Amino acid sequence: MKLEILSEQKERQLLHYFCLISNNHRYDLAIGYSEHFFGKAMVTSIQTGKMVLLCQDDTFSEHHWAEKLGIQEEDIPEFQEFFGLVLQSGPFQEQY
Repeated sequence: MKLEILSEQKERQLLHYFCLISNNHRYDLAIGYSEHFFGKAMVTSIQTGKMVLLCQDDTFSEHHWAEKLGIQEEDIPEFQEFFGLVLQSGPFQEQY
């Protein structure tokens, strides 16, 4: 085997699935909360199949996440508010 494992860590990850609807669009997201990734959560769009690491502070940089997650421009303010509620800003949290 040519791969060398430098480290391996296991955790029981808290995973939430959200089906959200705006006036014109539906969004299906999976958010994995972790003690890793510097306090960021793994947000995955079921529609686009893409994942981004996000925390509350990242919500103000919508250019980083909106297109990857398939969020339409008119829905960005609502998603900033939503992410502000469900994403962690400090140490790992089990609930929002």
